[in-house]
Amino acid sequence: MNFTGFANLITLSRLVITPFLILSILYDMYVISGILVGIAVFTDWLDGVIARKYNDVTKHGELLDPAVDKIFTISVLVAFVEKQFISTFVVFLIVAREMLVTWFRSVMVNKGIVVPASYLGKLKTTLQLAAIFLLSINLIDYGNILLWLSILIAYISAFDYLKIFLKDKVWS
Repeated sequence: MNFTGFANLITLSRLVITPFLILSILYDMYVISGILVGIAVFTDWLDGVIARKYNDVTKHGELLDPAVDKIFTISVLVAFVEKQFISTFVVFLIVAREMLVTWFRSVMVNKGIVVPASYLGKLKTTLQLAAIFLLSINLIDYGNILLWLSILIAYISAFDYLKIFLKDKVWS
């Protein structure tokens, strides 16, 4: 069986899910939004497993997956702002960190320095997705606690990128 490109199709499925998830959040359909978040998290895991298992890791996929993850996360967080589950400041903190780390990593890659995702980065993502799930099923207080914890860990991990960036004088 040929799975070429299948992992990227799974990745793109998160883009298809996102508007439906936003609508389910905005219209208080918490069971549906919880299911859609579960599907999105599952597809995020599955695309990587399939890409590695069937040797279908591509440059497109390596760029597409994090881009889709960011679109998904930011879009859903904006829906939570509209519902007044979280503040705009939370979204600012998350987006600013993501953009800065993306810039750090891009500059370092252009200098031949590849920094793989760290344990803290993976923990940040796990907590953030768990927070999104809790918020999507209307467990606002618990979701906010996990979201703030993910922000704290996100900035600690961003500081690790900054240290590498400065130590290796990547900007020159």
